[in-house]
Amino acid sequence: MKEFSKMFARRYSSVSRDVDASIKRQSAVAPGCGLSTDADPAVSCAAQVALQRIQRRKSLKANRSMNPINILSSFFNEPIQGKRNRVPTRLFILLAIGFLAIITSTLIKVLEPYDLIFKWKLIMTEGGEIFNLWAQPPVDLYIKIYLFNITNAKAFLEGREQLKVEQVGPYVYKEIMTHENVTFNVNHTMSSTPSHPLIWQEEMSGNCREDDEVVMLNIAMLAISHLTANQPFLVRMALKTLLMSTKSEPIVRATAKEFMFGYPSTLATLGNTFLPNWISFEKVGLIDRMYDFSTDFETFYTGVPNPALSGLYASYRGQTTLPQWDGDHCSNIEYASDGTKFKSFIQSNETVKFFRKSMCRPINLYRVGKEKTYGSLKGYNYVFEDNAFDNGATNEANKCFCRKDYEPN
Repeated sequence: MKEFSKMFARRYSSVSRDVDASIKRQSAVAPGCGLSTDADPAVSCAAQVALQRIQRRKSLKANRSMNPINILSSFFNEPIQGKRNRVPTRLFILLAIGFLAIITSTLIKVLEPYDLIFKWKLIMTEGGEIFNLWAQPPVDLYIKIYLFNITNAKAFLEGREQLKVEQVGPYVYKEIMTHENVTFNVNHTMSSTPSHPLIWQEEMSGNCREDDEVVMLNIAMLAISHLTANQPFLVRMALKTLLMSTKSEPIVRATAKEFMFGYPSTLATLGNTFLPNWISFEKVGLIDRMYDFSTDFETFYTGVPNPALSGLYASYRGQTTLPQWDGDHCSNIEYASDGTKFKSFIQSNETVKFFRKSMCRPINLYRVGKEKTYGSLKGYNYVFEDNAFDNGATNEANKCFCRKDYEPN
């Protein structure tokens, strides 16, 4: 501090001496028009103007010397006369700063703080950013449904023609996928109730309307007939009697919405009445059964201790396997994604397991193509494996999707 004081004192004293000298010179100038009492008036005026110009320059120079940059520069570059130079101390400070920078960069390289922060954010916690995105994904998900309308129902039933159909659609619905009633468990999992309501999208469905009348096969009758096809003769005769007494027809006429979300069926009503544990519904619909989550519950991993697994299935309805299939390849849904969040830190040769109730099975996704850029993000395309819905006729591993006593075809 003493050195700073001396430096400022030296500069101020220089300015003061210059100003005093100027004042003394001005004392020889007479008042009035600034004329000297013993000199030519023109010469005196010119001298006075020159003197004022010099004073302004010295004043500006003094102000510039007060600039913080100049002060800092003088601290590093001006040694003090008669005392030891400050250069060794300054070099030590610079070396310390450089050493600290090297240590910091090394720690950043080794510890990778970005990955640490990312892994921390991946862990599911109530109210967390990733949790909120998982619970209510901000994604517009649409489902397109096509129906096959029978055009020659009467001729087909009379045996005069083969069955003829025409495709009608699409009937487009927006799916609102959410996870409701989320509960965090002590084993680092979270349980939830899935919710997938469908909202009709008339503007995306073209000329199709929900009240379009279509002719299709009687789903309930076909299902019961298939289940009893290999049963003893007496069972099949009892079923035939039941079908005749209820006047069930193999082909029915209803609206498109009824076929998708359920139409009245005497067989379904009887089944629900006498076999409520087996048939828990009174109406039969193509989409209604696949999107019935009223009795479903799911468990997902929170990401502790492995953040890469956050948001993946731990179990479905309390089980890691599906009861309708045998073998892990066909039935195991653990570590699968429901489409909300996929596994993190995926390797290039790693497959991604995907499961949804409407698909009735887990399916593997494979990476295809090169890295792509979407805005500021980089990613890869994943597609279903070839013959994903094969029952073993093409892919030997899929034989477990073929029910017992049936050959894959």
